[in-house]
Amino acid sequence: MIRRLAKRWRSRRFAFALLLVIAIVLVLAPVALASAGGGTGGFSGGGGGGGGGGGGGGKAFALYFIVRIILDIVLFTHGITRVILIGLIVGAIAFYFYGARLRRWWASRQESGHGARRQTAKRERKVELAAAEAADEDPMFAPDNVRAAAQRLFTQVQAAWDKDDRIALRGLVAPELLNEWERRLDDFDRRGWHNHVQPIGEPKVEYVGLSRRGREVEDRVVVRIEAKLHDYVEDRYGNRVKRAGHMSETVRVREFWTLGKRAGHWLLISVEQGAEGVHALKDTVAPTPWSDENALRDEALVEGAVAEAVPAGTSVAEVADLDYRGDARAAALDLSLADGRFAPDVLEVAARRAVAAWADAVDGNDRGLLAVARTDAAYALLHPAGPQTRLVVRGLEVRQIRILALDAGATPPTMTIEIELAGRRYLEDRNTAAVVSGSKTRATTFTEQWTLALEGPDEQPWQIAQVGAPAVKA
Repeated sequence: MIRRLAKRWRSRRFAFALLLVIAIVLVLAPVALASAGGGTGGFSGGGGGGGGGGGGGGKAFALYFIVRIILDIVLFTHGITRVILIGLIVGAIAFYFYGARLRRWWASRQESGHGARRQTAKRERKVELAAAEAADEDPMFAPDNVRAAAQRLFTQVQAAWDKDDRIALRGLVAPELLNEWERRLDDFDRRGWHNHVQPIGEPKVEYVGLSRRGREVEDRVVVRIEAKLHDYVEDRYGNRVKRAGHMSETVRVREFWTLGKRAGHWLLISVEQGAEGVHALKDTVAPTPWSDENALRDEALVEGAVAEAVPAGTSVAEVADLDYRGDARAAALDLSLADGRFAPDVLEVAARRAVAAWADAVDGNDRGLLAVARTDAAYALLHPAGPQTRLVVRGLEVRQIRILALDAGATPPTMTIEIELAGRRYLEDRNTAAVVSGSKTRATTFTEQWTLALEGPDEQPWQIAQVGAPAVKA
């Protein structure tokens, strides 16, 4: 009898200890976070005395209250009831306070688990083979050169950010991205904060993307970086403020860095956090300007359509019957017999190019987007809620395109399309880098409604003239 009671007590004690361990792990487990380039939105507290962060007293009281409840349950309940109640409380607390963090943790596990590591290794082998071909004409693309340059760049960027050395950052980060970063540095300055980021050991660099277009301004490589950092804020009173939800200044980062060539060296042009950048493992590898078959096919399709356009100085209305009774897609197909630029396939090319340019423009370089969209339309895509925020889109995939309306008699002719996209989409405060709505960790499916006008150059005849899209939802 005594043995059975002792065994039952040990099993209950084990279950209770296990639940407490789970709760502690949920609190302490590190997740992928921003390094240099992060904003004040990643931290809490500061600006006052008391050793490191506003809300500390509230958290301490909440912890005391939770522990007291659990102790009362241990004292006044028995058997399986005790285990169930404690489990429900711990589960509810974890979900309420750490639900978002759990999603980030799960996303980072997916991005760094065994399957993901195998996928990354396979991708790196593929890129290395392509890089050997690219390096025959440009040694900068050689794997050893790219890894060494990325490792050096990562260390130098962290050091410059740690010192708030904007002059040094100008030689390491593309001007468009640095413009976003300087807004965040200005916000730190306004608060009297200084964000310190100090690498611990050497970063791990994997070469996972390559795009060589033959023009230096368009050449790209992508590296996946894993590193450990001391990452904290020192406020105006000398207090150290840790990242929100962290009990340690030590964090791990997993980031995808896109590097571009400038004057014979690699420069940072984009940073994507963890799962945000996983799309890089599937993007086209192009070691030569003629190796991207999809791009070449698109160019040939557009060239052929332009060759079948109505003669210069002739309007579409003069050569085609504009009284269509079918749907808009059928009308476009009919009209393409008189002017090849109205073919739905040409419209699809224009939409896919616009989506790619939109994603590239998120970190500041909007030249590509302005080449396929009017200035006000580009602004509406990037800053739909005003200049203090930016709409971040990552890894967009075109799922479906529908032609909603066609006005071939307008000057210039227009087509309105609905495009269904899948990827990450969230609204971010440009000064603090805090997410205003949407989610960094969750992919979503959404639709955009664009009006395209036939007013562009021969290589991109359809331009985005107007944007109408639903608001971002959390």
